[in-house]
Formats: sequence, structure tokens, C-alpha cells
Amino acid sequence: MKEERRIAVDLAERELIKRAKRGEHAALEEIFRLHLDSAIRLAYLVTRNWATAEDAVQEAFVQAFRSLPSFQEHRPFKPWFTRIVINKAKRTKSKLDRGHLPYEFEEENPHASLNPEGSALEREGLDELFTAINKLDDKHRLPLLLKYVAELTEAEIAQTLRLPQTTVKSRLYTARQRLKGYLTESEGGGRDEFR
Repeated sequence: MKEERRIAVDLAERELIKRAKRGEHAALEEIFRLHLDSAIRLAYLVTRNWATAEDAVQEAFVQAFRSLPSFQEHRPFKPWFTRIVINKAKRTKSKLDRGHLPYEFEEENPHASLNPEGSALEREGLDELFTAINKLDDKHRLPLLLKYVAELTEAEIAQTLRLPQTTVKSRLYTARQRLKGYLTESEGGGRDEFR
């Protein structure tokens, strides 16, 4: 069922891209709407700052829309766009020269729901998880974020990072094992979300 849904989404997205290439502003707006939230979450996990993430995503959309005429329609859009988001997030972060910072849990997420009870529960579990994710090196952290935050397949991750799919599988396995170890060591550990 999940694969059928992905195929339907891909077909609808390809149609949107064709329309956007013809200059239809409504199609560009729909592409923007479809990818905005996941792009900001991913950029935040790279930059560790909401404002910086928003700036990076804005730049990524501008670049993607300018490059859309040369986009190959037979290829999936999400890995292509995800690569742009990652590159813009890394560049934006390095421009600010913030160095290695822990994830900012005290910073209010302007994209979170207005449900304080849900936000408190989410924050409680995410604090421990992101602390563990932050311990991973980039070569293991990024594939993990692409799989579980951007929801890319292993093949799409390989395409996005320009790595062999076997390398992606290996890095995901190593990242999950390290996370499992970090979470088991921490108080209240033993979470098993990444299977």
C-alpha cells in the first residue's frame, strides 16, 4: 500500500513539474506547499537553528525553481530537491560560522502545532533522541536524517548523497547501532525507533 501511494504521489508530482515548467504559478505554489515542512525540518537538523533553516530553504526553493527548466522529468524530484536543501543548509550554516552547536531545544519551533500538551510530550522524547543523533558524525547522521526525517528510500538517499546504495545501507545500519548504544547508555534509554 505504501509503494502504491508513493507511485501516485510521484505521478502527481511529475504532472506538477510539467505544469511548473510551462510557467504555471499554481503548480510552483503546490510544489512549494508539498515540500516546505519537510525541507525546513531537514534544514533545521543540519543547521540546528530555525531561522537559519528557513533562510536555507528559501534559497533552496529559489535555486530549484530557477533550475526547474533543466530538471529531468523522468527522475524523482524529492532526492534532487533534498540535495539542494542540504547544500544550502550547509552553506548557510558555514556563512554564519556558528561551529558545532548542540540542537536547540529551548528555541521555539514556529512550525510546531499550537497544542502545548502535544508539544511538551514531543519535546521530552526528542531531547534524548536528538542528543544521541548529535553524537553521530555527519557521514552517519545525514543518511539517518534523510531516511527518517525526509522519508527518502535508500535508493533516493544514495542518489542524493551520490553514494553507492550498499554504502548507504551500511551507514544506516552503523548509525542505528550507535544510536541504540547511546540511547541505552542514557537514562531511560533503550528506545528502538530506528528498526
